[in-house]
Amino acid sequence: MKIVIVTKNLSSGGAERVITQLLSEWCKNGISCNLILLNKELKFYSIPNEVSLYEIGKKSRFKFIDKIKRYLYVRKIIKKISPDIVLSLPEEIGIYVIGALIGTKIPVIVSERNNPKVMPYKKITRFLRKMLYPFSAGIIFQTKEAASFFSKKIREKSIILPNPLDLNRIPSPYEGKREKIIVGAGRLESQKNFSLLISAFKDFYNLHNDFKLTIYGEGSLREILLEEINNTGLPQGVISLPGRVTNLLDLINRSTAFVLSSDYEGMPNVLIEAMAMNVPCIATNCPSGGPAELIKHGENGFLVTVGNKYEIIEYLNILIENKELYNNISKESIKLKYVLDSKKISNQWLNYLKEKAR
Repeated sequence: MKIVIVTKNLSSGGAERVITQLLSEWCKNGISCNLILLNKELKFYSIPNEVSLYEIGKKSRFKFIDKIKRYLYVRKIIKKISPDIVLSLPEEIGIYVIGALIGTKIPVIVSERNNPKVMPYKKITRFLRKMLYPFSAGIIFQTKEAASFFSKKIREKSIILPNPLDLNRIPSPYEGKREKIIVGAGRLESQKNFSLLISAFKDFYNLHNDFKLTIYGEGSLREILLEEINNTGLPQGVISLPGRVTNLLDLINRSTAFVLSSDYEGMPNVLIEAMAMNVPCIATNCPSGGPAELIKHGENGFLVTVGNKYEIIEYLNILIENKELYNNISKESIKLKYVLDSKKISNQWLNYLKEKAR
């Protein structure tokens, strides 16, 4: 079995994390794995030595011409490798990979990673998705809600698969006294709605002024969020934005609670990992249904209405003030790690690719 994966880069995003986990498991199984990166950038994640890596990089100073040249190069590389199947992710990359490989008879699988009602942002890309998805060999969705957005014809050749969870990356549950820190993590972009979390924490702090809020990640809204933090009037250092960190899971593991405040998501890896470390989690019940697939409200975490800071405050207060409930949610949330074990889920992905391979 020879597989090519095509993606943008190996930055610190969820899709990139899934790619590294899949490659790790597949290489152990003797699968010939090839990875094509559209960009030449610093890599946040590492890949197995057995993987053949191709980095394309910039081909023109003109954006449109650069995109065409990059995907022509993708076509050239894939034809040379002659794989059994190509897996492309996220969805915007997959759309163009399908177009680039038309006529080669090499099957392409696209992995949808977000809410298809919103992503991709650009109208032209959404138009191309409608035109090109019928030419794909299949689509991997993360949730039933995401799959329901598409036609019956697309759904018939698709599958719903969760993200694999690498148990080797997950620290053992924290046994000491947890730090009085609430944690958020993700790209500092509007989708994650960290403004909501900052606003909610400001009111929560009025009742629990021995707590801090830390939001990990980088993005275009850093300066705006820093200004919002300054405008809360809270003491300096109570809310912080440390940026990207390599020991994120250890930091989450020591915290009191993790909050996902997004307006929309696919299947958020960081939420999965926080739950797998038995850290109580509060997440918006956002489209396309990822958090709701993971959290049973009141049993292993809490779901809140998108954009509702008062519900975030309410459940933070409940967690802090009800020790028995806090402990019960911790014990229930950790069970998720056994459901999403990387070896088992990676095999499910591989079996689907084998089914669709030429």
